[in-house]
Amino acid sequence: MALEESGAAAAGGKLYVMGGFDAIGTSLRNVWVFDGSAWSAGPRLPLGLDHTSAATLDDRVYLAGGHTFGRDSARLFRLDGSSWIELASMHHPRGGHALIAAAGKLYAIGGNNASANVGPAEVFDPNAGAWTDLPPLPSPRNHVSGFVFGANVCVAGGRSPATTRVDCFNFESSSWVRFPNLPRATSGAGAATLDNGSAVILGGQNAQETTINDQFAQLPDPTAWTASGSMLVPRHGFELAVFEGRAWACGGGSLPGLHPVATCTSVL
Repeated sequence: MALEESGAAAAGGKLYVMGGFDAIGTSLRNVWVFDGSAWSAGPRLPLGLDHTSAATLDDRVYLAGGHTFGRDSARLFRLDGSSWIELASMHHPRGGHALIAAAGKLYAIGGNNASANVGPAEVFDPNAGAWTDLPPLPSPRNHVSGFVFGANVCVAGGRSPATTRVDCFNFESSSWVRFPNLPRATSGAGAATLDNGSAVILGGQNAQETTINDQFAQLPDPTAWTASGSMLVPRHGFELAVFEGRAWACGGGSLPGLHPVATCTSVL
């Protein structure tokens, strides 16, 4: 189905696309599952969520935060077999953030609530079953794109207005560092870490949030981003997930505002 502002992650040999908006702005409970050849309906979410974020940890799908019919959520869910179980809620409700898995933990960075951008970052330890606050994101913003690079969990872009900024939390030193700016400002883009350790970012909206950004850039090392051409079908409002060695962009909006599509493309 056509959707945007959904979460995406891969686990157990399958790609999951979860929640999002439909064309009239409904916060969706739908979960769609791709096994490499066909899509099927998966276990529905406990509540409708848009602007949520997903990550894979120990080959299990987690989903945190988002907005549910305009209300902010701090809830954390994990897919266990054919059902979702609820774990400890984040300290800070947020949507338009990034949930990033690294070194056995989940990091929630950026996003906003009904009144403001959320500054504090936080980390979930599945062994302790609890969240811990981290030093705040140096430049709080929403509609960020998350990825891992070495010992860094990073958020790229975001708004408002859309920015080229990339901030990374180094979980070894417990401090924030700046990474090279993106080639072009973007918000609502998709980012991921490829199997070779490099990062990639696709799509989003321009700085004025008036047009869709066709940016396709890679970070092969921490010195500079490399423009790699244009996104095949430019969109915003999707998460990029690595499945079968490729980074998949499924759904998203083809124009600023609510213009969801069912398009799914992938890059190496």
